[in-house]
Amino acid sequence: MAQKQHTASQSLSSKEIADPQLVIDEFFDFAHLPEIRELLWEWLKVTVTGTYHKELNASERSTILTLYEKLSKLVEAAHILHTTPKSKMGNKVAQK
Repeated sequence: MAQKQHTASQSLSSKEIADPQLVIDEFFDFAHLPEIRELLWEWLKVTVTGTYHKELNASERSTILTLYEKLSKLVEAAHILHTTPKSKMGNKVAQK
C-alpha cells in the first residue's frame, strides 16, 4: 500500500476532530458489537462471492453502505487518537 499521508479529515466535522470519542460513540449507537460483527461478515461474504446485488435487499445494502461511512469516520478518529500526544489527550479527558 502506498505510504501517502493525508492528515486532513475527509469526513469528520470540526467537532469530531476536536473530540474523536464522539465518532466512537456514534459508531456504537449505530449498531452494537454483535450487530457490527454480523454486518461485517455479511459484507465480506457478499463482496467475496460477488453476490452483493442478489443476496441483499435495498435496506440491507443501505445499512452496509452506512456501515462503510461509519467505519471511514472511525478510522479517521482512530488516526487522530493515535497521532495526538498522550499528554494532550489526558488533558481532554480531565476537562470532561
